[in-house]
Amino acid sequence: MTNTKISLRVTVGGMFLLATVLTAIVAVSLQYYFSKKMATEHTLSKLTMVSQDLSDYIGNVDSDAINTARLLSAVHRSISHQISREESRGILSEAIKDNPLFYSIYIGSSNDNFFQIINLESSPHVRDKIGAQNSDRWVVIEIRNQDQGRIRTTKYYDLDFNLRDSKTESSNYFPTTRPWYVSANTETVEKTQPYLFQHLQITGQTYSLAFESKAVSDTQHVIGIDIVLSSLASKLSASALDLDEDSKVESFLYSRSGNIIASNRNYQSSNTLPQASQINWSAQQQTIIDNTSPLLFSNQSDWGPMDFSVSGKPHGYAIDLLKMISEMSGVQFEFVNGFSWAELTGKFQEGSIDGLHSVQNYESNGIVGLYTDPIYELPFAVVTKRDAPDVINYQELDGKSVAILSGWSITPKLRSDFPNIRLLEFTDIEAALDAVDNEEVFAVIDVKPVLSFSLDKFFHQNLKVSEALLDLKTDYPNQFHIVLQNKHQQLLSIINQAIKSLTDEQKIALAQKWFDHHALNAGTTIPYTELYEKTATATVEGEMVELNLNGELKHLYLKKIDTGEHYSEYFAVAIPEAEIYSAVNKRVATSIGVTVLLMSLTLPVAWIFGAPIVRPIRQLEAETNKVKQRDYNSVKVLDTRIKEVWDLSVAVKDMAAEIKQHEQTQEAFVESFIKLIAQAIDDKSAYTAGHCNRVPELGLMLAEAAEKSQSDYFKDFKFENDDERREFRIAAWLHDCGKITTPEHIVDKGSKLEANYNRIHEVRTRFEVLWRDAEITALRKQLEGDLPTDQIAQELAITKKKLQDDFAFIATSNVGGEFMSDDKVARIRSIAETTWTRNFDDQLGLSPIEAMNRVPNSSLPAIEQLLSDRPEHIVKRDRPLEFDPKHQIKMDVPEHLYNLGEVYNLCIARGTLTAEDRFKINEHMLGTIKMLENLPFPKELSRVPRYASTHHETLKGTGYPRKLTAEDLSIPERILVISDIFEALTAADRPYKKAKPISVAIDIMHKMALDEHIDIELFRLFLTSGTHIRYAETYLKPEQIDSVDLSKYLQKSVAA
Repeated sequence: MTNTKISLRVTVGGMFLLATVLTAIVAVSLQYYFSKKMATEHTLSKLTMVSQDLSDYIGNVDSDAINTARLLSAVHRSISHQISREESRGILSEAIKDNPLFYSIYIGSSNDNFFQIINLESSPHVRDKIGAQNSDRWVVIEIRNQDQGRIRTTKYYDLDFNLRDSKTESSNYFPTTRPWYVSANTETVEKTQPYLFQHLQITGQTYSLAFESKAVSDTQHVIGIDIVLSSLASKLSASALDLDEDSKVESFLYSRSGNIIASNRNYQSSNTLPQASQINWSAQQQTIIDNTSPLLFSNQSDWGPMDFSVSGKPHGYAIDLLKMISEMSGVQFEFVNGFSWAELTGKFQEGSIDGLHSVQNYESNGIVGLYTDPIYELPFAVVTKRDAPDVINYQELDGKSVAILSGWSITPKLRSDFPNIRLLEFTDIEAALDAVDNEEVFAVIDVKPVLSFSLDKFFHQNLKVSEALLDLKTDYPNQFHIVLQNKHQQLLSIINQAIKSLTDEQKIALAQKWFDHHALNAGTTIPYTELYEKTATATVEGEMVELNLNGELKHLYLKKIDTGEHYSEYFAVAIPEAEIYSAVNKRVATSIGVTVLLMSLTLPVAWIFGAPIVRPIRQLEAETNKVKQRDYNSVKVLDTRIKEVWDLSVAVKDMAAEIKQHEQTQEAFVESFIKLIAQAIDDKSAYTAGHCNRVPELGLMLAEAAEKSQSDYFKDFKFENDDERREFRIAAWLHDCGKITTPEHIVDKGSKLEANYNRIHEVRTRFEVLWRDAEITALRKQLEGDLPTDQIAQELAITKKKLQDDFAFIATSNVGGEFMSDDKVARIRSIAETTWTRNFDDQLGLSPIEAMNRVPNSSLPAIEQLLSDRPEHIVKRDRPLEFDPKHQIKMDVPEHLYNLGEVYNLCIARGTLTAEDRFKINEHMLGTIKMLENLPFPKELSRVPRYASTHHETLKGTGYPRKLTAEDLSIPERILVISDIFEALTAADRPYKKAKPISVAIDIMHKMALDEHIDIELFRLFLTSGTHIRYAETYLKPEQIDSVDLSKYLQKSVAA
C-alpha cells in the first residue's frame, strides 16, 4: 500500500499569508504611484503660476517704467518756463508714489547737470547703502558745476519733505557718460543691461528717454528711472514658490548667456582674502590721500575671471586686487561699468574716469597716462578644438584665422610680426569661442585664465587651452598695469608703494579664489551644464523634467520670461526629488505601518494553518544538521505525507551523497592547485628550481620515520588521522609561497652593482671617458708645445695604467668573491673621489618614478664623481613596514627599501647582498604569513600557516621571522626545517651552485645541529632511518650518493 502524498499547495496558511502580502503591496504601490504623480502635477502647477507671476511682475515694472518715462518727458516738454527744484521734486515724487518699486527718478542734462529723487522704500538695501535713517523717506541728489568745482548736494527728507540733513561734497559723476544717457533717444524708452549705480555702488537697471525742454532750447535732457535688482530676489525665495524656507530648492533668473540676474542661492565663497591694512604714510602723503576724492575706475563686462561684472556688480581678480590696493593706500576706488572696452578707454582719454586697469604698456595701445608698476602677470594662450594638435608656438597658426577681443593693445604688433595669420576682432569672448566651435576661426588668443574661465562659463566641452606659445614669451610682455590720469601724478608713488607691499599670502589667496577650477563661476553663473544646454536649445520650456544634476536627482522647471525686445531672461527652478515626494513618502510610510500592524494580527492564524508543514520540516532540519557535521552516511529519508517535503528529504539524502563525493573531489583539486602554485614558484626562478616539489616528499618521509620510531623522544608524535597528515603535507607544499612576491633581480643578484642590470658597464664607460679625456689633454699639451712630447707621453701612460688598475680592482670587487678588508674599502672610496665632466642633462629621458627621485639638475657642464652614493640611489619605502602583533614578527627592518649607492654596494664585506637585499629575500616569510593567515582554512587545516612559516627558525631563537626557540617549535615544524635545508644543499638544478654530495650535506647539517640550528634528535633519526638514502635514490644524481660514516654523527659525546 502506497502512502498518499499531500501537495504543498493545500497548505492554506502559507497561501493566505502570501495573498495578504501581495494585496497590501499592490495597494501601497498604487497609492505611491498616484501620490507621486499628483505631487509632481501640483508642483508644476505652482511653478507655472510663479513663473507667470514673475513674468507679470517684470512686465508690469517694464510697462510702468516706460509709461512713466513717457509721461514725465511729455510734462517737461510742455512746460515753457524754467522748472524750479521744488516743482521738479514734486513731479518726480508723485510718479514714485504711484510706482513704489522704482528706486529713483532723475533728469540728466547735456551740460552735465543732474537732479535725482530716491525712494527709500523701494528696497532695504537702498537705505543701508545711502546712510539714511529710519525716519527718512526721500533723498534728493543734485550735481552741478560751480566755481569751486563739481559739487554734489545730498538732502534727506521725511514723508512730507521736511529737511532733516544736507551734505555737500565734490563729485566726479557725469551723467552724459553713463550708459542710460548714452543709449537714450527721443523715440523709444531704452532699458539698460544690469550695471553698477555709481552713487550707491549697488546693481540695477535703468529705463531712459531723451527730450528737449521749451524753457532751455539748446540743452538736451534725459529722464531716467532706476530699479534695483534686489527687488527681484523676493520673487525667487522659497516662500514665494510656496515651499518650505529650509528646503534645498534653487531658483534662478538669468540671461541667455547664463549670467545670474537674481537667485535664492546664498553663495558664500570659501576663499577668504587676507585683511589689507593701510600703510603708515608720511604726513605729506597722508594729506594728499585725505584731499583726494574717490577715483573712478573702469570695470569691463566680460573679461572673467580678471575683470567682469555680473548683473552690474564688479567681480574678478583685478577688482579684488584694486580693493586691496585701495585699502592699503587709503585712496578710495569706485567703479563704472556698462561700457565696452573701447568706450571705457575713450572716456579715460576725455577725462570722464580717473583710471583704467589691466592695461599692457605698449606704445601701440594709444592710452596716454601714468602707468603704475605691474599689478600682475598672465601668460598668453590659445583655445582650439579638442581634437586639434597642441599649439606650442604662435607661428604654427600661419595661414589660419585667429580670433582676438577688440581693443587688445597687442593686436597691431601681432599683425605686424605675423602677417600670415589672419586676426579677426570680436566684441566678446563668447562670440569668439562660438566661432571656434563653429569652425569659423581656428583659435582664440587671450590670456590663459580668461580662456579657462570662459570655457567653464559657457560649457564648451569640445574646446581646449594650449598655453605654451613659446615665441610670444620674449617679445610680448605679459605684465598688466594701472593707468591714471596725468592730474594724479602725486598719487602714482603712493599706489606703486601699495602694489609693492602686496604679500605673497594675498596673491595666493587671490589666485585660489579666482583661478581654482571649481570656484570660477560659483555664485555668478548658472551652476548646471544641463540648464545652459536647454536654454541654448529652447527645449523643455514650461515643463518639469527629471535630470541628474551634479550627481543628485532633481526636477527642473524652465520658463522664458518675456522682458521685451532687448534681451531674453529665463526663470528656472531645480527641486530635489526628496522635496517633492517628502509628503508622499510620509503617507506611504504610514500606510505601510498600518498594513504591517494588520498583517501581524493574522500571523497566529497563518501559524495554525502552517503546523502540518512545520513539523516535518523541523525533522528535515535535523537531517541537514548531519550534513553540516559531515556525517553523510547517517542521513535518512523522512516519513511524511506532504509530497514536497518528502521530495525534499530525498533530495537532502541525495545531496549528502553528492557533497561527500564533491568534498573528496575538492580536496583533490585543492591539493593539485597548491602543487600548481608551488610549481609556479619553482618555475619563477631557476634559483628555486624544484624545491617546492621535493620538500613535501622529504618531509613526509621523515614524518613517517618519526611516527614509526620507538624512541622516547618521538613517543608523543603521531598524526591522529589523515586530516592531520594532509595538513602537514599542504603546509610543506606552501612553505615558500611568499617567494612569489620576491623580485627576481634580488634573488638573482650575482654582483654588487647589479640591480635590474649590472651597473659595472656604466662604471666602465666612465673609465672610458677618463681614458679619452686623458688622451685629449695630452694632445692639447702637444699642440700648446709647452712640454716635451716624451714627458707628455710618459704622463699619459701613467694615467692610463692607473685607470686600468683601478677599473680592474673595481671589477674584481664587484664580483664579491672575497672579503673586503679595510684597505680595500679605503681604496674604493679613494677611487670614487676621481671626477669626470658630464656635459649632458641627466634629467632627460627619465621615467616618471625616476624623475620624482631626482635632485634638481646642476648647471652644465657638471663635475661628477667616478663612483657615488646619490640621493636617488635610496629607494624609500612607500609606507612604514608594520607587523600585525598577532603574527609575533621579530625582524629588524632596514630604514630603506633598497640602497643602490655604488660605493655602498662595492664596500659590501662578504658576498653581493646589502642589508636591504638580504631583508628583501628574508621577507618572503612575511609574504607566506600574510597570504596563509588571510586564507579561510577549515578547522582541520588550521595549522597550515604555522607549519609553513617556521622552517627558518632555530632552536636557540636566532632564526626568523619570529625568533622562536625549541620550546616553541613542534615536531612537524622541526621536520620541515631539516627537509628544507637538506633539499637546498643537495639540489642539482640550481645554476648558481654545484650540488653537494650527501656526505658533505650531512656534515654541514651536523654542524648546524651542534649549533642548535636544527633538532639533533631528528637529525639522527634522519640518518638512522635511512630517510636520506631513500630520498637520494629518488631525487639525487648517482654521483651525489657517496658513502657516509654515520657513526661519527650518532655518538652522544659529539653532541656534547
